Amino acid sequence: MQDSELVLVEKGYDIPNEKICVVFDAIDYMNVIKLLVSGIRDDVHVMNTVTGLSDNKFAVIEPKDVLYLDAGPDGIMAYTKSNHYRIKETLQYYENIWAAKGFIRINKSQLVNLLHVKEIIPWFNSRYVLRMDNNVELEVSKIYSKKLRNTLKI
Repeated sequence: MQDSELVLVEKGYDIPNEKICVVFDAIDYMNVIKLLVSGIRDDVHVMNTVTGLSDNKFAVIEPKDVLYLDAGPDGIMAYTKSNHYRIKETLQYYENIWAAKGFIRINKSQLVNLLHVKEIIPWFNSRYVLRMDNNVELEVSKIYSKKLRNTLKI
């Protein structure tokens, strides 16, 4: 720690003086590591568009237009207000590169764009239901509810 200018500090522990600190919740530890590692890798960059396939036609989609991503038996689907598109890569990939654009994982198979959440409905067993701009309702699992509450300060 003496040689480093950057220090990772778990919330609740002392913050060293004269160091740049990244304070994180224990639940977010792996995300912090992935973020730091992705900054080192040259092949990882923030994608400003994604190419999706729908009805045998490709479309260029901006992340701000994506309501949510869903991993299903047919692969990763990106849902917009007007259509849905098959896209490449994995949910983990988009979770890493689009986190700064407002995307958050809500269960093992879905990421949502918080900019398109119309309502947050408390549900059973510390879970939530998110009503999106297109009136689709998505369930936040118990595991991801804490991260959602921390992110939105609820």
